[in-house]
Amino acid sequence: MFNLETFRLIRKTRKRFISLVLIVMIGAGFMMGMTSNPIILRQSVDAEYDKRKLFDLMIYSQYGFCLEDYQKISSIDAVENVFPSKTIDCRAVSSTEEELVIRVTELMKNVNKYVLLEGRMPQASNECLMLASNEMHQIGIGDTLTLDYGKNDINDYLSENVYKIVGTVDSIDYFSKVQGASNYNNENLQSVIFVPNANFVFDYYTAMYLTVKGADQYMSYTDEYDNYIADKRIEIETAAYEQQNYLKDKLIKEAEEELESKTEMFNELKEKGQQQLDDAKAQLDEANIMIISYETQLASMDAMVKALEAAVKADKPIYDSIYSNTAKAEDYANYIMEEFGIDVGHYGTSAMDYTRNAYYEALGKYNSLKGQLNSAKAQYEAGLKEYAEGLASYNTQIEEGELQLKLAKQRLEELPGAKWMILDRDYQYSTAMFKGTIKQMRQIGIYLPIMFFLVAALVCLTTMKRLVDEQRGQIGAYVALGFSNRQIIMKYVTYALLASLSGGIIGIIFGQQLFPKVVYNTWKMMYRLPDIILTYPISSILLSILSFSLLMGSVTAYVVKDEINDVPAALMRPKAPKKGKEVFIEKIGFIWNRLSFTSKITARNIFRYKSRFLMTVIGIAGCTGLLVLGFGIKDSVSGVLGNQYGRIFKFNYQVFLNSSEHLESNMEILKDNLDNEIVNSYMSYNPTVYFDDGEDAATCMVLDPRDETILFDLHKTDRRTPIRLTNDGVIVSQKFAKNHNIKAGDYITFESSNGYKASAKVSEICEMYFSHYIFISKALYETTFEETPVNNIIAVKTNNKDTLIKDCEKLEDFQSAVDFSSMIDTIDNLVSALNVIILVIILVAGSLAFVVLMNLTQVNISERVREIATLKVLGFNSHEINMYIFKEILLLSFIGCIVGLPLGVVEHHIIMNEISMEMIQFGMNIDPTAYIYAVAITMLFTVIVLFFMRKPLKEVDMVESLKSVE
Repeated sequence: MFNLETFRLIRKTRKRFISLVLIVMIGAGFMMGMTSNPIILRQSVDAEYDKRKLFDLMIYSQYGFCLEDYQKISSIDAVENVFPSKTIDCRAVSSTEEELVIRVTELMKNVNKYVLLEGRMPQASNECLMLASNEMHQIGIGDTLTLDYGKNDINDYLSENVYKIVGTVDSIDYFSKVQGASNYNNENLQSVIFVPNANFVFDYYTAMYLTVKGADQYMSYTDEYDNYIADKRIEIETAAYEQQNYLKDKLIKEAEEELESKTEMFNELKEKGQQQLDDAKAQLDEANIMIISYETQLASMDAMVKALEAAVKADKPIYDSIYSNTAKAEDYANYIMEEFGIDVGHYGTSAMDYTRNAYYEALGKYNSLKGQLNSAKAQYEAGLKEYAEGLASYNTQIEEGELQLKLAKQRLEELPGAKWMILDRDYQYSTAMFKGTIKQMRQIGIYLPIMFFLVAALVCLTTMKRLVDEQRGQIGAYVALGFSNRQIIMKYVTYALLASLSGGIIGIIFGQQLFPKVVYNTWKMMYRLPDIILTYPISSILLSILSFSLLMGSVTAYVVKDEINDVPAALMRPKAPKKGKEVFIEKIGFIWNRLSFTSKITARNIFRYKSRFLMTVIGIAGCTGLLVLGFGIKDSVSGVLGNQYGRIFKFNYQVFLNSSEHLESNMEILKDNLDNEIVNSYMSYNPTVYFDDGEDAATCMVLDPRDETILFDLHKTDRRTPIRLTNDGVIVSQKFAKNHNIKAGDYITFESSNGYKASAKVSEICEMYFSHYIFISKALYETTFEETPVNNIIAVKTNNKDTLIKDCEKLEDFQSAVDFSSMIDTIDNLVSALNVIILVIILVAGSLAFVVLMNLTQVNISERVREIATLKVLGFNSHEINMYIFKEILLLSFIGCIVGLPLGVVEHHIIMNEISMEMIQFGMNIDPTAYIYAVAITMLFTVIVLFFMRKPLKEVDMVESLKSVE
């Protein structure tokens, strides 16, 4: 009988019971949907991972891998499957003249499998499949791609350089629509093509992908899976340690043999060249001796010619003009005879003839000898020049050869270690990004339902308190009849539990059909997700039902216990109405005197019923806070890259150079283009930063402080206080500082561009939202590392991408150009995905506001039935009565909205801190329009509720005015 009375109470107060059911239904449904979201995302994707054999571990090495490495890894017990992969990142130009950076990978593979979406499989060596099209390009089936590898020949890597796309695929290891960075000039990867395996002409493998035995028994993105993989990884690392030097040693041995062979060849060529030089030197020496002989003979002959010439001119015989001594004359005559074949020993009238003949023959002999000397000198000089050139060339070649051999030997000695990097899925862009998504959804699933939970507690408290007040007489009767306090409390607790169980079950059924699907389909904007596997996780079901049941039961028990302490006689009498009190505004005469009668009553009632005031204000504040939170999340996420690359970074392109040799001329080329508003250079590199508990990576910007204000607009984390780069310390980005607890005045240790470690003082922490940065002046860099910084990047601000690309083609040592808009597009995709989620939050918050207002308005009307009936007796019309009641509700709703705005800001800060990512600092900014929208939506739902509440007011009978409390 006592239990049946509970059901009679439900039937009697069905509107109130339904309002409780609705509150719980919305709260439990939202909690169920939000808490199960990460589980459903995980389960759906994990099933596809297992189906398509996504790798569990991947191994990288600077040297690649050989067949022996593959065989060694395949023999490990923990390894189920190994796929040695060959890939190459390069640039491609389509038949529609669209350029993009792509990854070329194998067509046939037993891990990381793909699914053919459109078209057919390749049948020829020049056909390929392409990753399904996305927003990054418009290339598809039927188009051709011409591959280019920059300064290297693409045919050194692939047998074909032109491919026709015959199909599109969905690949499990590239299921994110954004692929991250490529190995080609650090540019963003825009797509992937799959070509026949035989097209790869190089011998080594670039990576090895492993699946681990038993890993498919664990759910991806769970601690159980991570721990299992970590245990198996130890076993694989042991084998890797034994094998990792194999290929390096093999390559070193081959290189040493080749170096030895080239050294022997070099020595042979050096010896042969030296011999040739020695032979040429000997010939030059012989030629020089001949020249000396000619010069000696020519000197002697010159004297003879001059003597004969003098004799001829004096018209004397040669022996008379030169020699007076007969003996000497005879000797000279004999010399002339031997030398010229002239017999000057005959005396007579022909003596002068002999003299003249001797002169002319001597002169001819002299000229002939002089010609031979000149010819010998010319040949000698030519030979000497050729010898000098040969000697210089020989010395240069020998020097270069020795240098090359020395460098080759040094490079062999300085080859880096061959340690294999065994990486898990967290290092793969798509899986790592999706792991971050699951983490964010988990945090949202924890914190967002809390507000629904608190609002439900307040509504339940108000509703049950009013119910118990109405049941005071019956409770007094139960006490008088001897029912125990426990039995009485349990009656109303049962009432609340039935409402919570009914609402919870309905909410779970419908909430699970709505929220996970909406969220899942929303994330399809960023990922190529498989079909959803919709489940009802037991943990989420229990959390949703038990939390609201415990809440409703506890609140009800507290209210009933508070009332049941009175004696039965007091309980059987209704509570006397609260005494009206003077309110503060009555003391302000010029305001109070101008208020209408109903406005004065409204002001007094607001402060007369303090509990109702607090419950209404807090309930509405909770709804408004949720709306502010929803809009704030969108504003914060959408403002991340917009703030950084639209405000902090004043430029929008980075032009990377391989060398600074032609920096000035390159900058002149870019400055000549008037579309380029900013053209300035700086140095950037990626050092390792060392901490007591480990190390991390960052991007170091080396700037002239005078250029800092041209390129950057740096502020403190308050976003208001500007800061400048100085020569006294470095500036560190806020997320990096937060991750490592860095404060202004601390010292950090990091590397120079050449790897030298030194410490520098942190002067400021700057506002930054994406990636980690260290800003340092050139002067401080030089004094800290004792190195001269070399600018390797040109910052450009332009709105004309086409002309910039054309200019870049003219640059010397051009490497690549990075456009910040591609990164902004990535975040824009995320914002597009969040828009739907935010819309759901807004609708749920609005629904909650509707139910809360409906419930509180019903309570308000039920408490004031006699008052409303009296107003009718006094002749108030329906409109006046509606405004009498609704004015108070509108005012309370507006107060609740105002209170809810800072509450939403607090919620927003908590949520944004919880969903933050390692390299992303989400903003804490909320656009002013968010507050306007939150208030407007809440007040709109208030008006809608009041519209529906006109009927209950109209149905109040004037006879109720006679039922006064004695």
